[in-house]
Amino acid sequence: MQNNIVSHIKFTVKDGCVEDFLKAVKKIDSEPQFAALRTFTIQPEENVFVVTNIYDDIEHVMSIQDKALAWLDEIEPLLVCTDDGSRTEAWSGPVMYGRSEVTSCAPYS
Repeated sequence: MQNNIVSHIKFTVKDGCVEDFLKAVKKIDSEPQFAALRTFTIQPEENVFVVTNIYDDIEHVMSIQDKALAWLDEIEPLLVCTDDGSRTEAWSGPVMYGRSEVTSCAPYS
């Protein structure tokens, strides 16, 4: 986990486009370049999705950047852009602390 890079990308999807957006997410996730990418998509509110990607290192980020930007161009018609024209809100950086081992929880009583 020491060299991992994490990105959180927020997408706001136009009304009536959620199903197409989710299909597009699943399609790019099936691309061979993305096979080693750990990724999660959550829906914190209606028409809003946050995709979290965990990369092995910065080279991994760079290796898929062109394909990811091309995909973003493809899905732009599905997205609500911000006032400044941005298609997403994004945060990324190196993992500074984390724990990835799984420990069983005690039964709740």
